[in-house]
Amino acid sequence: MTLVDLQNFAKLHPGFAALSAGAFGACVGSFLNVCIHRLPKGESIVTPGSRCACGQPIPFWYNIPLFGWLFLRGRAKCCGASISVRYPLVELATALLFVAAWTFLPPAKAAVACVYLPLLVLLAGCDLDDMMVPDAPNFALVGTGIILAMLVPSIHGETSHSIEAVNRFRALMDALLGVAAGTALVWWIRTIGTVLAGREAMGEADIILCAGVGAYCGWQGAVFCLFGGSVIGVITALPGLIQAKIKGDEYAGVVPFVPSMAIAGAIWFFRGPELVSLWRGWAAS
Repeated sequence: MTLVDLQNFAKLHPGFAALSAGAFGACVGSFLNVCIHRLPKGESIVTPGSRCACGQPIPFWYNIPLFGWLFLRGRAKCCGASISVRYPLVELATALLFVAAWTFLPPAKAAVACVYLPLLVLLAGCDLDDMMVPDAPNFALVGTGIILAMLVPSIHGETSHSIEAVNRFRALMDALLGVAAGTALVWWIRTIGTVLAGREAMGEADIILCAGVGAYCGWQGAVFCLFGGSVIGVITALPGLIQAKIKGDEYAGVVPFVPSMAIAGAIWFFRGPELVSLWRGWAAS
């Protein structure tokens, strides 16, 4: 069965297709939770199996995405310790992203989304949990973006040429340009910001993430990842910043930037061309 067949089936049976995509996404989200918990600590994501903080193994029926946390009411069965709400939220977010991808995107791009979006969720989750983004998934975002650009040139809109090899080459150039633009843009802003602020303005993880978004979305996506992410970051951080200002603690309102960049990267992947059209229409008016 091809991707087009799956998309046609989804149109004929939207309810079942959405449920299936959501279930698969929730399972992926469950694995992402393991990665978010272990990768920043340098632990294996394969062994040992799922364990509670007290060391007791967790039976598989308590690990069912979403339902396991709800059934346990957010507390471990073995010791009664609280289970972070991050676990069901990651599973739910990934499930909804998969449903949106298979509902609103063309078949090939929806398949690519099943690689791109989980990596964004993973990176955002690590930054929110530990304020540290591991290199492996970040570089994986860049590498898979370049590879998938060659395999699926349509994600960069390269479908017009009758020779498929030409489309693949153009898409590869688009991806490499996106990587270069994302890297250079954030590096310069980081350098200037560090000089002006007297401390590191942005981390290396921000540079790699923006490059990864550029690999999947081109240079325009990389630019939106940075500046759109900045707007999202300001909006989400504003309450904490106000509270920190009142308390006189300059660090209390500091929030990680990677989640905001990840949200911007996902928005562009879903609706990048429409955003460009809106911008051109606004600029021309």
